[in-house]
Amino acid sequence: MNKLLPLLLLFFHCSTFSQENVSQFPFNESSLLWKIEGDGIPKGSYLFGTMHLIEKQYFIFPDKLEKLLKKSDQLVMELPGLPNQLEAMKLVKLEDSVTFFDFFSPEQTDTILAWAKSEMKMSEEKFRKTMGGMKPFMVVQMAAQLQFIGKTESYEMTFEKLARENSIEIKGLETIEEQMSLFDNLTKDQQAQMVMEGIRNSERTLQLTKTMQQVYTRQNVDSLYLIIAEEGGTISEEQGEFIDKRNEKWIPKIEAMISEKKTFIAVGAGHLGGPKGVIRLLEKRGYALTPVELK
Repeated sequence: MNKLLPLLLLFFHCSTFSQENVSQFPFNESSLLWKIEGDGIPKGSYLFGTMHLIEKQYFIFPDKLEKLLKKSDQLVMELPGLPNQLEAMKLVKLEDSVTFFDFFSPEQTDTILAWAKSEMKMSEEKFRKTMGGMKPFMVVQMAAQLQFIGKTESYEMTFEKLARENSIEIKGLETIEEQMSLFDNLTKDQQAQMVMEGIRNSERTLQLTKTMQQVYTRQNVDSLYLIIAEEGGTISEEQGEFIDKRNEKWIPKIEAMISEKKTFIAVGAGHLGGPKGVIRLLEKRGYALTPVELK
């Protein structure tokens, strides 16, 4: 991963900026793409909100996005490109003394095994052998992806491909280790709850995903934020850790990057909206963010 640029010279030009420059909540205008401007930074930096899991019919990728990325000096995503598969696998494995089933009650285990047989077409023996050494998060991933196999597009893969084809530097706001630690820091009960939410309420999860995709196409990032905040469940309960604190940690990194180069930033749209979203946090630092129409 590329090292972050020095931060010290970035905290002065906007330190006296007024709260009056922060957009009201909710936004008057809807957009997934925002232009970032401010004193002392190169022109041509943009912030775009993605969805990490999105069906092809909701995938918004007009020529404007490709053109803006090609004019940029660097692409910044949550992670600096797709993680190495071998390294990623190490992070999702449990310590030898712990197994996947240690997180669940006998009743919960029976539910998981029934789900695996019905939805994954995996026998109990195969599931135990395959998942026994894996962290509960892996089943959450499997449950989420199962509904959309072969039907999705990826913003991250599309942006990364374009960046590499055009020799554009790729940077990340965090590491795969940092992302995985969010789940590792949950209690055993919370990790179990997250799995059960995913497999017991599959129809509700599917409908919620559809709703979020529809709101996404309307480009209302504050509405997306509210859906996440009000839905309930483990992610909502831990919003401070999963969303708000990550946003705050990203801001000095973003400031460092946009101060040096024309930067195209692509992160989950759920991070853009809300009172503690990336847009308003950057506005508090003195930057002007302007919604850009996608055509």
